[in-house]
Amino acid sequence: EYGDSLNLSFALIAASILGRKLVSYTFYSEIMLNYRVSTVLLVLYGVVTVLGADVHHGYTCYGHDPSIISDNSTKTIKCSSTGANDTAAKNSAYCYGPNNSMPNNTFTEFGCGRCPDNATDKCRDCAAWDSANGTDASDCNEYDQPLFSYSCYRGGVSVLCSNGSSLENIHCWGPQPTYKLNNLNLTECGCGTCQDALAANPDAGWNLTDCSTCNYNNCNGAARATMLGIVPACLAFFTLSFHFFHE
Repeated sequence: EYGDSLNLSFALIAASILGRKLVSYTFYSEIMLNYRVSTVLLVLYGVVTVLGADVHHGYTCYGHDPSIISDNSTKTIKCSSTGANDTAAKNSAYCYGPNNSMPNNTFTEFGCGRCPDNATDKCRDCAAWDSANGTDASDCNEYDQPLFSYSCYRGGVSVLCSNGSSLENIHCWGPQPTYKLNNLNLTECGCGTCQDALAANPDAGWNLTDCSTCNYNNCNGAARATMLGIVPACLAFFTLSFHFFHE
């Protein structure tokens, strides 16, 4: 009986030790399993995050009227476009600026991206990435000379000369303020320069020294007279000539 009890005790002790080892092993296995699962999940999360993130593309655009600043480094601003991949990001790179093919355009903004929704046809945008050649096309919103419609006095009446001219091409002509004669070809006044007017009618009977060219809207009429403080040359001579030939 004593031997059986001793054997049973040893058996219980052995079972206890084995049980603890089994429990420790099971606990360790669970820890390792959880670690592996967590690692796999983290890797999958990283892959999904990378695949789902937007790709950024950097480029530059003119940020304002480039004609008013001489330092080229201050003309442009940094821009960024995004896309699901590199190609999409580059193809969404745009710059915008005024549509200066439209006369008298009041929109003067420059910047990154597409035209503002409220700008409609007053604005033009351009691709800052040349997808056909795979090259950068930054600063595509280069400055263009704006166009203006303008009028001049002719025969005492303001007439439209052009519906789209650059500032340097706005000219009106008429007699010099000191002109004392009454050549109707000169006192008629008109659009353009004195040189152009005389070239168009070389037998007009007046000289270039008799004529004056001015360079803004209706400048050979009332606006010019206000500036000079005299009766408008074209209107005065037109009226004088009218009375001379109708008396």
